[in-house]
Amino acid sequence: MRKLVLMVLIGALAIGLVGKNIPNPGKYVSAAMQSDAEPEGELVSFNAPQGGYSTGLREGNAVLIDSSLNGYGMISSETNPISVNPYDTDKIVMAYRQYDVNNNSSSGAIGSAVSLDGGESWGTSSNLNFGLGLNVNGGALGRYPSVLAAENYPVVLWNEYGIQGGFPGGGEFGGRAYYTFDLFNYGGGFWFPGVDFHPSPLSHDTWNLAVTQNVDDAGDYVINIVAGDNSGNKDRIHFRAQSNGAWQGTTLPMIGPNILVENSLDFRFDGEDNYTSNGNMDINDDGVGYYALTSYWHNENEIANHTLFVKQTTDFGLTWSDWFYLSDENSIAHFSTVFPDSVQDSDSSWAHLAEDWAPFLGYDTEVLTDANGGFHAFVPVLPSETDGLWGRWSDENGLYHFYAEDANFLAGSGSLDLSISFLATQDLTWAVIGGSYSYQYNGMSMATDINDDSKLYATYYAVSDTITIGADWFAYFDVFGSYSDDNGATWSEGVNLTHTFEPNLDEMYPHMNRFGVDGEVYIMYQMPDYNQGTVADPENGQDYLNKVYFMKTTLGPVSVDNEVAQPATFELKENYPNPFNPSTTIGFSIPTSGMVELTVYDITGRAVETLHQGFLTSGNYQYTFAGNNLASGAYFYSLKSQGFQDVKKMLLIK
Repeated sequence: MRKLVLMVLIGALAIGLVGKNIPNPGKYVSAAMQSDAEPEGELVSFNAPQGGYSTGLREGNAVLIDSSLNGYGMISSETNPISVNPYDTDKIVMAYRQYDVNNNSSSGAIGSAVSLDGGESWGTSSNLNFGLGLNVNGGALGRYPSVLAAENYPVVLWNEYGIQGGFPGGGEFGGRAYYTFDLFNYGGGFWFPGVDFHPSPLSHDTWNLAVTQNVDDAGDYVINIVAGDNSGNKDRIHFRAQSNGAWQGTTLPMIGPNILVENSLDFRFDGEDNYTSNGNMDINDDGVGYYALTSYWHNENEIANHTLFVKQTTDFGLTWSDWFYLSDENSIAHFSTVFPDSVQDSDSSWAHLAEDWAPFLGYDTEVLTDANGGFHAFVPVLPSETDGLWGRWSDENGLYHFYAEDANFLAGSGSLDLSISFLATQDLTWAVIGGSYSYQYNGMSMATDINDDSKLYATYYAVSDTITIGADWFAYFDVFGSYSDDNGATWSEGVNLTHTFEPNLDEMYPHMNRFGVDGEVYIMYQMPDYNQGTVADPENGQDYLNKVYFMKTTLGPVSVDNEVAQPATFELKENYPNPFNPSTTIGFSIPTSGMVELTVYDITGRAVETLHQGFLTSGNYQYTFAGNNLASGAYFYSLKSQGFQDVKKMLLIK
């Protein structure tokens, strides 16, 4: 029986948590953006093993890669810390803030992990930013790494927090951006010394990099980067690098920065309160792409709501359009039919939205461009009133998908005709996270399918279980996945991808590669080790040592025959033919959607082949097992799903 894990104490929050839809009357959230980029407390010194511990994942379908001194490196959805080589999907690269075994006070060593076999095994590299920034204890100061899996070279990009210890950083807050690449290709382990990509790195902050890569029609390798300049008016600045022909592993000529977002002119900004999100970007293989953010428009008589703003490029980032936006009229028309006007509190009293309430589109933004040039975005949405936001209102508080066809951008600027669909509720999750800005960090990520234009995939983290012991109420987090087979018009119910059994396990802040392959997706996430706090008086999962994991799993139905009646029970069927040479068919039925593992073992118990490991919808399935390279003899095949397990025997006779 699955254990309910007790992770986050809710009783300490000033929120009632009894009942399903519980608002927080009288306690609003400020609409201004606050960055929880670093821990509030001082770092503490300790010694921790790299190896970690058993994850207790339902299907054991994740690989422990490494450790990070804290969990702040992956909290931003704008970064892209996992990338799969589109020319060879066996090559995968990830980057993260690494736990430095040689300096246990360092929270900013940039580490990378590379796999050459589709995620089965990994090699790691340490301290890619050695010597670029040091804190007062001699520790590295890397922040927010992203990666790009180019055809022949993995690329890692990040910013240093160089203001500490007298080491030169950028602007007012020390952000200085670098990139590096492995000179000896994938797995070579010889990383080029970090290269500045701001021509005046000391005069401007460069933080939170949103990155894309493409190969244009001439065969040139193109990188686009949008970063936040935290100095002055907090503009968003754009860099672009382009090789001359196929990239040969040399430093790339970087053009920029060009101001993509003039924050003080385009949006509401008074010098202190900032209402503009970092923004995110994606460009497809035809050069069509989008940069999107959320903010308040500079003229509230034209646009009053905190809403979505979008720029388009059609030439691989060389030029960008003026602003498109979700109008107040369209936003209110949609969400007024979504959010209830009134909800009942835990004491049976009622709370009511003001007549002039408006939907507030949150600061966490994920952007994707499909193969047809369509714009996709994930944005959190919650109700707002004059005095603030309802961080806890109803199950409709959550993540929404926004879509517009390429044709909607022909006008060059103006109001967008966006289709809006619901992805997942985050109402309880935001309450469990706590604090005034819990809706900002949702760890959400999105992917297309490289072989099917109609499919989209999503991942995020959310509360999966709750339990009460005595007077205390607890909850914990898991990573969830959803898919759409109609280009985002509808989404499957979220499936729990991590589904841990063991106590004290939270899985948080997932990131997904930009594309999946025939339903198979690539995910990176982190797990706090609550036994090893790395910040004095830790307040959240980021303030502990975090384990970094990789998962490859399937979202959506594969080889399913749903024309027949849906099965009522789990069943592993006899393979046919049996005996067989060289191949046989294995069938099974599952009555409910969930994680499924189908594995073949030899007579010693060694796993010979995993035919499927991932999410499947309910239905009847068939998989083919080929024994061409195996010796004659007895083999066993095992089905595991949602607590069900069965094993059957088959004979290979040559």
